[in-house]
Amino acid sequence: MLLSSSGYLVLAAVLAVSGAIKLRHPWVFAGQVENYRILPRPLVRPAAIALALAEAGGAVLLAVPGTRLAGLVLATTLTGGFLAAMALALARGQRIPCACFGGTGELAMVGLPSLLRTALLAAIAVVSLAARGAAPPAAGLGEQALAAALMLVLVFLLAETARLLPGPLARTAVAARGEQA
Repeated sequence: MLLSSSGYLVLAAVLAVSGAIKLRHPWVFAGQVENYRILPRPLVRPAAIALALAEAGGAVLLAVPGTRLAGLVLATTLTGGFLAAMALALARGQRIPCACFGGTGELAMVGLPSLLRTALLAAIAVVSLAARGAAPPAAGLGEQALAAALMLVLVFLLAETARLLPGPLARTAVAARGEQA
């Protein structure tokens, strides 16, 4: 119960950081959105701004107890959409930055690590949303924050460990490293 009730803190932190970075460099993010080749060119910039604002707004909604449910719905929608976009890019064979946290380096390329990281965040969103009807946790905010920090570390460690797996998605990450050198 502690883990499912701490998920909103993980999502709030991820959305706040990601949204702030994208809002700080909106045209860079718009270029990253364009790389996915999902939207017509005239819609790319407005969509990029809307996504960055949705991430930042989602963090605010998650932080306020009265709007947390709306924040969880938004976080679930965003992570699901990001997961679908990355899966489509992989299916097309695109080698592009995932646009996660505004990153453009080889660690931020669409591949197994970014897909796994986004899937784990989506799972946290879904579990947190499903747990909303359960009894409130007995733990205080300190314990929830610690559980959230541990979840966040675990998400990123699992995603980065995926680079060690054999297979085409892992080779893509290795190839990207070679091109950056």
